Amino acid sequence: MRSPHGLDSFLRVFASSKPQEPDKGSQQVSSRDLQSPVQVLADLAAITTLGVAAGLSYQLLTHGSLGDISDFAAIGLTVALLCAAIGKILDGTKAGVVTTGFDRLARHLRVWSIAFAALVFILFALKAGSDVSRGSVLLFFLLGLPLIGAWRMFSPKVLAPLAHRIGYAARDLIVIGDINDTNMDAFVRTLSAIGQKPPTVVRFHSNCDTMAWHRELKNLVARTIERAHDLRHGEVYLCAGSLSAGRLRAIERALSILPRAIYVVPDAQTASLVRCRPTSIGAQIAVEIRREPLNRTQRAIKRLLDLVLAGTALLFTAPFLLGVALAIKLDSRGPVLFHQTRNGYRGVPFKILKFRTMHVQEDGAVVRQASRGDTRVTRIGRFLRKSSIDEMPQLLNVLAGQMSLVGPRPHARAHDELYAREIENYEVRQHVKPGITGWAQVNGLRGETATIDQMDRRIEFDLWYAVNASLLLDLEIMARTFIEIVRHGRPQRQIV
Repeated sequence: MRSPHGLDSFLRVFASSKPQEPDKGSQQVSSRDLQSPVQVLADLAAITTLGVAAGLSYQLLTHGSLGDISDFAAIGLTVALLCAAIGKILDGTKAGVVTTGFDRLARHLRVWSIAFAALVFILFALKAGSDVSRGSVLLFFLLGLPLIGAWRMFSPKVLAPLAHRIGYAARDLIVIGDINDTNMDAFVRTLSAIGQKPPTVVRFHSNCDTMAWHRELKNLVARTIERAHDLRHGEVYLCAGSLSAGRLRAIERALSILPRAIYVVPDAQTASLVRCRPTSIGAQIAVEIRREPLNRTQRAIKRLLDLVLAGTALLFTAPFLLGVALAIKLDSRGPVLFHQTRNGYRGVPFKILKFRTMHVQEDGAVVRQASRGDTRVTRIGRFLRKSSIDEMPQLLNVLAGQMSLVGPRPHARAHDELYAREIENYEVRQHVKPGITGWAQVNGLRGETATIDQMDRRIEFDLWYAVNASLLLDLEIMARTFIEIVRHGRPQRQIV
């Protein structure tokens, strides 16, 4: 569960990288704001408009007519999309960097040049060069250097507050530091100065003996996990202050269970040990020591996959599901669907849906798991449970955003309360959406969990998934689930 970009490599290297005072006159904006939908759409509109204006102007000056506006709009939109894609690639993982107007101008000159080089290649590859006015493209390029450059320098300062007001980039940050660390107070003020919402601050005592430190570390981790449980996505910043390397490593190892990006914010002395490029936040620097499992774009893709696959599955299996519903109704008295309250993402309760397989519907303080030969199971229910067809209505939970196709299986709330008391860090699994299938299930940990030890083993796999989630891992889990369906005639059996 340790990140390859760990604290050991951070402390092992040497260079000078002291934080600099920000230029008060510069147009400081977080690079995350440069990727907001508001800024991206405004950039697309500005570049496309300039492309149309450049084309019409060139045609009017050289031919005395305006020409076909759709051709110029197509060129402008193509360049705009290329700039957006190239900028995203060049930015890499620098989502938290604070940029000045001159930073953005330098970035624009590079992106603009690469975008037009790509445009020329595309026109050549499509053999469309003869259909496009080379003069208008050249004028577009030359005008864009200063005009779009000025736009990129000054527009983010105006549009960033608008993006914040509509809720974009609302990251819930957690700042951790020693109670006497003045560097942490300065860092919190810096976050506020660049427009971030006030972070959640967790303080601890580091200047204590070994016995007291173990208690302090355990308490620190518990409080951090508790606060992160109720917050949206965001980074954890660990202010190093005067922490020893050993205690800094201990905190990093203990917090690695959280599925959040973790940064170390060193003091000036520690900063001199940093050779890798740090992230600048005002006058402070932070070094990422572990990345968030899924960034914003990857979470959007995961959600899109959920919607497409779940929607397609429901569409093609609708007649079959209606037949199952009819069979349940004819087999025994009661509703077709079973629903039970379970804790989802961040512990938010929701009603999970399944085809009813029992004569009872338990949803309260006491919920008894089904066991082999359970007399509560109906005749049709035995087949539905054996084949896992009873899980299929959860595709509706996926469409509603309460679940994902892949994630830790949600448990009945009564079981959650029991396991949370008995299993350390149990709630961390709720930092990601629950799923229909998961890493534990494809590794053979399915069915009844009669003992705490059995559940503890399953939770190990759930926690590993929470901090190592990726789109490729999700695809692997779905593929392995499908293989099990084909091989055994039934998917991995889920917990009740």
